[in-house]
Amino acid sequence: MPLPTVRLDDRRFQDIVDEAKSMITRYCPEWTDHNVSDPGVTLIELFAWMTDMLLYRVNQIPDAMYVNFLGLIGVRLEPPQAARTDATFYLSAAQPNDVTLPKDTEVATIRTETSPAIVFTTDADVTIRPPRLAGAFSGSGPSASTRTWIEHELPQLGLPGQRIPVFPPTLTPGDALYVAFAGDQGNHVLAFVLTCETAGGAGVDPTNPPFDWEVWRGGETGWARCVVEFDGTGGFNQSGEIVLRTPAMAAREINGTRAFWLRCRLNDDQASGENSYRVSPDIERLSVEARGGTVGARHAITVRDELLGQSDGTPGQTFRLLNTPLLARPPHEENLIVEISGGEVERWREETDFADAGRDDHCFTLDNEDGTLTLGPSLLQPDGNVYRFGAVPPKGSTLRFDRYQYGGGMIGNIPAGALSVLKTSIPYITRAINWEPALGGRNAETLAHAKLRAPHMLRTRTRAVTADDYEYLASQLPGVARAHCITPGAQPGTPGGLPPGQVAVVVLPQIDEEHDRITPERLTLSAELRAAVLADLNQRRVIGTSLDVRAPQYQWVSIQTTLQLAEGSSQIQAARVIARAETELYRFLNPYRGGPRGEGWPFGRDLHVSEIYGLLLRVPDVESVEDVQIRVSESGNGANPRSVGLRLTLLRDALICSGRHDVRVR
Repeated sequence: MPLPTVRLDDRRFQDIVDEAKSMITRYCPEWTDHNVSDPGVTLIELFAWMTDMLLYRVNQIPDAMYVNFLGLIGVRLEPPQAARTDATFYLSAAQPNDVTLPKDTEVATIRTETSPAIVFTTDADVTIRPPRLAGAFSGSGPSASTRTWIEHELPQLGLPGQRIPVFPPTLTPGDALYVAFAGDQGNHVLAFVLTCETAGGAGVDPTNPPFDWEVWRGGETGWARCVVEFDGTGGFNQSGEIVLRTPAMAAREINGTRAFWLRCRLNDDQASGENSYRVSPDIERLSVEARGGTVGARHAITVRDELLGQSDGTPGQTFRLLNTPLLARPPHEENLIVEISGGEVERWREETDFADAGRDDHCFTLDNEDGTLTLGPSLLQPDGNVYRFGAVPPKGSTLRFDRYQYGGGMIGNIPAGALSVLKTSIPYITRAINWEPALGGRNAETLAHAKLRAPHMLRTRTRAVTADDYEYLASQLPGVARAHCITPGAQPGTPGGLPPGQVAVVVLPQIDEEHDRITPERLTLSAELRAAVLADLNQRRVIGTSLDVRAPQYQWVSIQTTLQLAEGSSQIQAARVIARAETELYRFLNPYRGGPRGEGWPFGRDLHVSEIYGLLLRVPDVESVEDVQIRVSESGNGANPRSVGLRLTLLRDALICSGRHDVRVR
């Protein structure tokens, strides 16, 4: 289909003629003959025709002009966003010394005949440290202040008859083995090589033992769970090794020892009786090895020390980088290097514009889309002087760009396990993999989207005043799927109420798949995302306003229903109806794609049982819905559910998520 015509001025020839004639009686009352035969009317029609031609050309304004006009009001096309993930690098064998992976280490997907390799680059240095044990304790008790500690003598392990129990004798949920490390083992792959007493962990399922491995992360997170890659001991039932991936760690003092702590804690399954230890398993030997490390990476290729050319000594020079589109850069970290004859080197900084630049400021601007680097221009003043917006490199000086990254786009949203090819050779590193999918990749902004964004830009002026401003600005940040602003609308002290001067922004994080049933872990608002949203909005809020950024209060809704099918329906039809009904329930009770409009369940919107009836009646082969019961839980595991009558009432910061449904047919 042809591109739609944009009409900046919709007046036509006859409209202009009629408007001009209507002004005759006001500006020239002695003119009384307004017929087409009058020479004056002929002149009006002539100029109307010329004006109509001019308006036609104005309405054909090209996209390049739109970009320039948007730039005048501060709207620029957003660069592509790079997908991010965590890349785990593995050693060929445990090393006695530190192994450092430098920043900008590259790992890629496998190149095929139809698709090129997708390269990811690490964000920071990561050091794989050999672990040094500083002690081990078994602890039991509900809190740190009342916990009972049993200290273990690790140096005696391996001697004849020496062993340590993993857990205290009580064997209740919360009992744990605490291992202290002298150094930071966060973001490591650790292998516990154990010699266990045979059948020491009798009574547990070897594939699902009733304990969790956790590290102390500090802050609001507290204890964070590790990922168990491999458990060759079967829950301490036999000798073998346990391979863990640890998150970031923080130092803490426990039982008089300040160290970095990892613990193996009995969880609630121990209390069930079906999958629980009868006695604590014993360990005869224990050693810990570092097998690898994990670091953040993004879809990008790094270019260093690129030659741009030589300066001709005039203001407003432009140079172009070889690779585009450019990714967003940290402020004042990637610089232009100006090498002046004689060996002097100057580092010039990037600015968004030259509005505040003086004649001696070493600054430049850089266009992310086409890679054009522009030096400060000059402007002739009415008195004949020339005002310079920034300094000019001396004639003959060499210009280099020390570092930049290009790439990004939706192509970088790759599945888990896709990264496997090391593009950078590092001693002792044998392989790499991404255990989680890469998310957040987005193509460069289109002009059509920028036109829609311009009214918001003009309204907010980068300031958050109204609730809509907070929601719009928060939703523009990477990693934020939806945002909802709560203002002091209700009385303080009431559910969902805020005192005057306080604003709360509820953030729903982005996830990789939004259609199926969503687990609680995927909805966790990370500390990094919360801090990013809070830092951005703090710069834009009104002075005197207190701001809080938090996760929604999720209400996990489970539906129990009985559906009546047509007489003579087969078992295959019944199974198809159950599957379709559950799919519709998962879709409707979804914070991302659910709700009446399919745009995500609205914040604070109540759920009526009549909506569930109507939803299930639209399922093919369903003749009637005999019963619908709504059960709500505060946690995603369905613990402590409560029944709801005809209506589920939500607070202003609450969202509905789909729990497990029980659909039956007759």
